[in-house]
Amino acid sequence: MDKRQEMLKLLEEFEVSGMTQRDFSASKGMGFHKFNYWYRKLNKEQMGGDQLNGFFRVDAGTVGSSGRDLELIYPNGVKLKLNAGDLSLVSRLIRLY
Repeated sequence: MDKRQEMLKLLEEFEVSGMTQRDFSASKGMGFHKFNYWYRKLNKEQMGGDQLNGFFRVDAGTVGSSGRDLELIYPNGVKLKLNAGDLSLVSRLIRLY
């Protein structure tokens, strides 16, 4: 079994374990940073590169200036509802986290 297949198996175990990455990697005798690297790498591959740092890529054409509301949810659970017309504001708020 090559390294990639080994890590995929570990990630499947992790998903059903209910443990944090830190606790799971310690239980497997693996460093947290190494496990987190593989977790991010393989998740990015599975998502086709569309998901970055817990956020999804939003195209300006998708949002537009139609006056629709946008809900921005940070990884810590904070939710912001704002008008989607001002993409520069959305961009600044994303970088804030």
